[in-house]
Amino acid sequence: MTELSPDFSLEEVAEALKMSPRWVRDRVREGAEHRRYGQKIRFSAEQVERLREAHTRAPAAASLTTGRKKRSA
Repeated sequence: MTELSPDFSLEEVAEALKMSPRWVRDRVREGAEHRRYGQKIRFSAEQVERLREAHTRAPAAASLTTGRKKRSA
């Protein structure tokens, strides 16, 4: 008989990645691989590793502005 790999809960994954459960839930909403058992969201070890790799890659630098732009005279 083959041994089944354990699944990890959303909270366990968040703790392992040192991120909030909300962050993990947002990644799921954006299409991160996961499994659903009813309303429960679970992750395999491979899925957690892919999530970790995606998190550690530096995103492309984006120009962000805050506040209102000043009018030029």
